[in-house]
Amino acid sequence: MKIELKDRTTPVYLQVREQIETHIRDKTVTSGESLPSPSALARQLSVDTGEIQRAYYELERLGLVTKHTGKDFLGKPKVDYRVT
Repeated sequence: MKIELKDRTTPVYLQVREQIETHIRDKTVTSGESLPSPSALARQLSVDTGEIQRAYYELERLGLVTKHTGKDFLGKPKVDYRVT
């Protein structure tokens, strides 16, 4: 899944949310597929993690993704976002 920031006047979270939403609706991303972690996507786009978390939160509110909380192999809490 490719995400690009095209416009610096539109908020980052809105650009990310709209692009992921388009990928989901176009079936580029399939049901059950995990999205990149907010921190990984934030690093990739060179933006604040909060921007990505807000985009994911809005996608969750729209019913397009679900948030799964678990633990990694070291027992630390891990959050995973998956397409519904």
